[in-house]
Formats: sequence, structure tokens, C-alpha cells
Amino acid sequence: GAAGLAVGLAFQGTLSNFSAGIMLLVFRPYKVGDVVNAAGQTGKVNEIELFTTTLDTPDNRRIIIPNGTIFGSVIENITHHPQRRADVEVGVDYSADIQKTRETLEAAVKGVEGVLEDPAPAVVLTGLGGSSVDWVVRAWANTSDWAAVKERTTVAVKEALDAADIGIPYPTMDVNLSQPAS
Repeated sequence: GAAGLAVGLAFQGTLSNFSAGIMLLVFRPYKVGDVVNAAGQTGKVNEIELFTTTLDTPDNRRIIIPNGTIFGSVIENITHHPQRRADVEVGVDYSADIQKTRETLEAAVKGVEGVLEDPAPAVVLTGLGGSSVDWVVRAWANTSDWAAVKERTTVAVKEALDAADIGIPYPTMDVNLSQPAS
């Protein structure tokens, strides 16, 4: 009886990975070639087997994850949709004119190569920060071009703000020292 219990406990993890593998193959939350974030790991799916899933990371590492771990956690399929939105957050000086800032950011994003016209890019005022007026520039791109479009949008935003003489503040701290009266 004790030997049967020991064997059963030893197979518990294996059976869990096997049943999770079956579920992954049936429900197909991702396929070979998709870029996913699963079980805390991000990479391109190289292989889906009954017990494990193999990912290749952006820095060319191979990660083998038990299917039970994947199926029991959140699965983010990064490349599932053909289009993806690139958000570029930027803070500008409080002294900057709101309308001029909006127009500058809109012109910057419209000139970026790879930004899709539909859905149209958007410039959104998101808040008043501790040292800046906060904006987000939203540009849609084909998923395969997403990283390049995000970088080009970031460069275009910085260059447009510089050309319009709109400052990008950085956090500062005033330190006041007091000396005892002599």
C-alpha cells in the first residue's frame, strides 16, 4: 500500500502536466510561432508537447516550461492579433500651452513610418504629475512592426517637442539648509 501511495504521488506532477498539455492542445491559447508571456517567461513558442512547452527568448535562450505551470497561470499571447498599439508616455513642463502641445504631438505621430491610419493615432492628456503635465501618444502598428514603430514614435515625440521648444521636465528637489543662529 505504501509503495502504491509513493508511486501515485510521484506521478501526480506528471499527470498534471499531461492533462494540462491536453488542455493546451484542445483550447489552443497559442500556437507554434506565437510570442507569449506564460508562467512568467516571455518568448516565441518553439514546440508544444504533451508535458512541456518550449520557448525561445528574445536573447536566444531556450526555456522549457511544464504545461501544468503554464495552464495554471495567466497566458498572454502577444502576437495573436495582427495589429498592436504602441503607447509612448511623455511629460511636459507645466508652462507649456496645452493646445500647442497636443498639436505638436499629433503632428509628430502622423509622420512616423509604420503607424496605421485605421485605427487612427491618438494623443491623450492623462494627468497632472508632480513635475509635469502627462500625455500618452497612442499609435497602432502591424504586430510585426510594433517595436520599430514604438521606437520611431518615441524619437519623433522627443524631436517634435524639442523643435517646438516644449520642455520635458525631470524631477528636482530643493534642499534648504538652516544653520543655528550665532
